[in-house]
Amino acid sequence: MLMLKMLLFAALCVGSQGLKKLGAGTGPGQALDAMVDMASFGDYVYGAELGGNLKIVDVADKANPVELGEIPRGARGNARAVLVSGDLLYVAWRHAMVVYTLQNPAVPAVLNTFAPQDVSRSIDRGIAESAHHIYVAYMNKMTRLESFYVLTKGSLNLVGMYTPALTTETDSLETMDMVHHDGKVYATRASVSHWRISTFLVSDPANPSLHAMKAIPDFGFGRIVH
Repeated sequence: MLMLKMLLFAALCVGSQGLKKLGAGTGPGQALDAMVDMASFGDYVYGAELGGNLKIVDVADKANPVELGEIPRGARGNARAVLVSGDLLYVAWRHAMVVYTLQNPAVPAVLNTFAPQDVSRSIDRGIAESAHHIYVAYMNKMTRLESFYVLTKGSLNLVGMYTPALTTETDSLETMDMVHHDGKVYATRASVSHWRISTFLVSDPANPSLHAMKAIPDFGFGRIVH
């Protein structure tokens, strides 16, 4: 059963002020900005900061998490979403999707990169995974319509993409989160005036299609878990 929930970092660290007690500054071991998304691997947490960098935090002592360093946003733009699958870390930067190996979890190493060829597309919040594929949201900056790529796990080869029809989705919607379950991708999506959950059929990954859309109450930054 799918449920919509708020993502609270307090669920990962004991104490509601965990990361805020690391210091006062911007370098490694110092204060962290608010997080827009996070993923964990063993005793490590990878957090996409509101400021755009990717923070690496040791949470072996959950009452006293320690920031180890960061991957700066650079030319890739802000980190928008993160996902850990096996020993791989997927990061959706604004201008590129990057997969890192976690052989040394304190220092993720780049394995592969996918960058949209069309400069009118920018990668957005929302990453989902199935057994063989990664689904990552993107925004068409010209039409302001939200879509997503289907990529192979690890190699990040482009398999397919969903592109909405103007007659089907005429308003600008930003994806906030995505999850894959039983041949479908569920996405919470928002505009300035309303929220909705969209369901996509991805049993044929080369040709994903919209299955249903449902308006949902304005509940803030929603996450999907199952």
